[in-house]
Amino acid sequence: VLNAKWPAPTAAVDAVTVAQGVYMYDKVPHDFIKLLEKASKNGRPTSASVYVALTFPDWKVTVLEKLRARHAKGALPLVTPEELKDSDEHKAQWKACIEELMQDAALKPFAKLLGPFAAFKRDEAAELGPRSLDASVPFDELALVKESVEYLKDKLGMDVEVRLAAEPKAPAHGDSAALAQPGKPSVVYDGAAGGAAAGGKAKGGAGPAAAKGKPTNGAAPAVIKDLKALNDHLSTRSYVEGGAGPTAGDAAQLGALPGGSVSAEQYPHVARWQSHIGSFAPEARAKW
Repeated sequence: VLNAKWPAPTAAVDAVTVAQGVYMYDKVPHDFIKLLEKASKNGRPTSASVYVALTFPDWKVTVLEKLRARHAKGALPLVTPEELKDSDEHKAQWKACIEELMQDAALKPFAKLLGPFAAFKRDEAAELGPRSLDASVPFDELALVKESVEYLKDKLGMDVEVRLAAEPKAPAHGDSAALAQPGKPSVVYDGAAGGAAAGGKAKGGAGPAAAKGKPTNGAAPAVIKDLKALNDHLSTRSYVEGGAGPTAGDAAQLGALPGGSVSAEQYPHVARWQSHIGSFAPEARAKW
């Protein structure tokens, strides 16, 4: 027995089954639990609403199609921001990619969002692989989450309801439900002390989720005044608080930046983040 070898596989590994397992038993519960910890600061919630999105908005589907086409031709630089900055070839490829997106008449209404979204998906694909550029997941995500609802109830310790992102349970859930995208469900916690709810999107491989909303203790969010420190901080996350959606911390940090655009050469992560957060209307940032 001590010298026995592991059984040899008799068939090829089913990549779809593996993807479902990683999604349902690793990424989603991990991110939801992280969000629950933040949502419990003023009392533990008693229920959760999980929102699953079947598709991206049409404009994002178009962007992903163009990114996949460029990747197929070897013209999409799936490299880290540091590698992109240090390579003239990669910078030229990315510039051509952005120019192609900007020239698409159907995408012009979303011009301010194109660069941030494309850069986010590029960085995600560089970290997780080209499948991050897919516009859908290779399995029935809604059916999988519904089948696993008892597992989520056990992991979160509360009642869990699963719904389509297009069908929020209540008007107050609308913004958080809208954060969901294929492969990255969002969750809203209800029933905490004072009736507070928190919502966020499971990153599905891009980091922990964050509670969406303003600080409930009346304190202003902390800001990082040193640009180098902020650049280092944002090198491993898309948002200031490390979640999958912007929060009051991002709005406060944007307001604390010096006037004008931050140098993308000197502080690439801050510049990427500034461009993305700045694309939101002030009215939207005020609601975070």
